Amino acid sequence: MSIDAIVGSRNVQNSGIGEVETLESRVLRTNPDIAGGRRPDPEFDRLYHQLLSMEGQGEKAIYDYLRSLRGEDGVTPAYPSAKALLAVTLQVLVKLKEEGLEKSQLFKEIKGANGLAFAMDVFVKSYMRDVFQPMEDDAWEKSEW
Repeated sequence: MSIDAIVGSRNVQNSGIGEVETLESRVLRTNPDIAGGRRPDPEFDRLYHQLLSMEGQGEKAIYDYLRSLRGEDGVTPAYPSAKALLAVTLQVLVKLKEEGLEKSQLFKEIKGANGLAFAMDVFVKSYMRDVFQPMEDDAWEKSEW
């Protein structure tokens, strides 16, 4: 028995309904920001405009500003780890490049703040490796079970 036999005389293409369009494709067609792969993020836009106004203050000031930001509860850091700082500075660098500002002073400062976050991430990972895998006589590789 074929599927055509089950459908019988009801033919979807000839019923006047037309082609079925998914909700996602309709949203992508109507909102160009989402179609480009970017979802609207008002918090990031606020941060981005704040960083634009900080141009000329230096990478250390921008890095300290990002570390001082607090989350929605006002207590926890908005970017609690070096990895989170890396992600947000990279996101800002991408947006600056999209807007053609890769030759600006702010781009250099954000790139420097990204380097500081990267250095902190490397330091923390190195420290954690030393703590959990000491390389002396009691090294993890030499231990017997």
